Order: sequence, then structure tokens, then C-alpha cells
Amino acid sequence: MKISKLKYCFLQGKLSLLLLAIVFSLIAGNTFAQKKSKKKATPWEIRIGIGLSYDDNILKYSKKYLDRFMNGEDPGRFHIETYDDAILFTSARLTYTFNVFGGRFKTKVNGEVSRRTYIVNDIKTWNYALVGLQQYLGKKTFFKISYSYIPEFYVRHFRDDQWIDVYGYTPEAFQPYAFSKDNFGIYLQHTFFKYTRVKLSLYHALYYHNQHYTEYDSKDFLYGIMVNQRLHKNFSIEGSYTWVTSDAKGYDASVDTPETTHGPDATFVEDRFKIGFVWKFPRIKKHSHYLDFDVAFMNRYYSSKHTPLQDPLHAGRYDKNVRFYFNYNFRVSKKVNLTAFYNHYLRDTDTKAQINSRYVSNEKDYHQNIVGLKATFTFKM
Repeated sequence: MKISKLKYCFLQGKLSLLLLAIVFSLIAGNTFAQKKSKKKATPWEIRIGIGLSYDDNILKYSKKYLDRFMNGEDPGRFHIETYDDAILFTSARLTYTFNVFGGRFKTKVNGEVSRRTYIVNDIKTWNYALVGLQQYLGKKTFFKISYSYIPEFYVRHFRDDQWIDVYGYTPEAFQPYAFSKDNFGIYLQHTFFKYTRVKLSLYHALYYHNQHYTEYDSKDFLYGIMVNQRLHKNFSIEGSYTWVTSDAKGYDASVDTPETTHGPDATFVEDRFKIGFVWKFPRIKKHSHYLDFDVAFMNRYYSSKHTPLQDPLHAGRYDKNVRFYFNYNFRVSKKVNLTAFYNHYLRDTDTKAQINSRYVSNEKDYHQNIVGLKATFTFKM
């Protein structure tokens, strides 16, 4: 990476930190002034988040491609300076609470924006926005609807089949694979007895890929159930199951139809199981702190109707994913919370078509570790 580009990336990070510091100062000053004058609090809440993490495999590369990257192979494939990176996380969330139906039931509306800035490999930087409405139907029941949007998420460069026809197997044949995503969601949560929470959820995600890979556009549905049970005042467990369906027609509309295409078909179904616990520790000088741990297992089954030679990456393929999430939270004050976290991701890919077993494994197996620290500042005005 050029020195000038490095300086630019770090300058962006410094400006972000400076802007957040100014926002913190203004909000804190306003909050202090309100407290001093003893004015009645308004139902507004602002939550600012800032964090820094380290990711040891930002593009989820298999060992095959990590080795090729380190050896300087495949010109045109790699548009990164390093396969790992430090990531600056910034977010802002605004929530407004009011009462409807004669003041009996509480309503919350919220909006959130966040950004993940990759310090060295800015090609991976991405943004996220969300709006939501949460309606209580009593002290133990509420539902929430939400919409979120990712304008552009870069995955990595791949060889575009149409560009291969023009340029052959040259660096120019590699094109960026990226998508935008719309996600619509609704869930209902109810507390049974005293300490048993059950949540039912439904999400609909739409993936729109860039012009080189429109054949991977998909419509996904996620149906989930979650149960949280408090076993002790300082310990609770949680389990969930999610059924996922993804409809990816697998054709390029510019040259094919669903009936004539012999291209890839990335349609799949997936089982997701997740179990974890929250363990609250004894206070440290009136400061609460707790450990939040989850492990998730995901089994994905592709349903391509093409032959293993026509669609080697998807025909008969199945993925096994395992993910670990560790979060240690320390409450500094009512307004400040610190979180240290570690996430581990593993994907093991195989196929019923033994002729492609080594191929899909070399293409899709990966390990990834992310460790970081995040601070959250909450202000009620």
C-alpha cells in the first residue's frame, strides 16, 4: 500500500474519533445542564457506539487462497493489501418512546446508522442503516417490525465467465463480487410465568448483486423461535432454532432464462441452532459485569438441479458452519458500557459429487477470528 493511502486511511479514523468526541461533549453538556436545572426528562435516547477490532481473515479465504495471496499468485484476483485488518466501528442510534391507546401501552421508534471502516483495506468498508417500531401490548408482550439496508458489501473478486470469453484467463477477467441487501423483519415476544421469554420471528432478505453477478440475486426467508430461561438471578440460558430458505434462480437475465440456463444455482435451505448463556458476576465497587456466550451450528444444503460438471460449486454441496461468540460486558456507569469480544467462525464444505469434493473444499473452507473492544454511550434527554 502506498504511504499516501495509509495516511489517508488513518486520517479518516482520526477525523471520526474527533467528530465523536465533539458529539459526546455536546450531548454530555446538554444532559448535565438538564440535570442541573431539574427539567423533566424527555423520552429521547441517543446511543453512540465506537470500537476497534482485529480480523485475521477479512475475505474468509481458504488456505489455498491465503497461500496464493502470500506467494503473489493470481494477478487480478487480490485487491487487498493484507488478508487481515484492524476495523473501526462507529454507530449512532436514536430512540423515541411514547404512549398510545390512552397511555396504557408503550411505543418505541428508533433509527440507527453504523459503519465499519477497514483501516488498511478500505475496499471492505461498509455501511448499515435500520429503522424500527416496537409496540408493547402489555408488560410481558410486545412486537417489533424493522427494515435495514446495506448499500454495498464487497465480498471478493472472482473470474467472470463472460469476461473470460473476451479476455481469457487473464487478470482482466477478475471482477468484483458485491451486493446490496434489503432486510424486512417482524418478531413477537412474550414472557410466560415469570422468567421464561419466547420470541417468534420472521425475516425476509433481498440480495441484489452487482452487474457482473446478477445470477446470484436471491430472496431469503428466515423463520425463527427463541427461548430464554432464567435459572438464577445471575444466570440464564437461551436456545434458538431458525429455518432458512434462499431462492437464487441462478441465471443471468441479460443472456439466459430460468429454462435455458446452465449456470450456477445457489438455492439452498439451512438449519440454524444456537445455544448460550448469560452469567452475571458479583459487582466490582458497584459496577455490574457479566459474560455472554453463544455457540451456533448451521447446516446448509444446496439444491442445484444441474449436473456436477455444469455446476461444480453447488451441485450436491452442503456446508457445516460453527460460530462462537464471547462477550464480556462491564458497566462503567449508567451512561457508559464497555464490551470486550471474541468471535470464531469455521466453515467445512463438502459435496455428494465426489468428483468435486476437493474443489469445493479448497474454494469454501475457512477459519476466521475476530477480537475487539467496544464502548457504548447512552444519553437520555
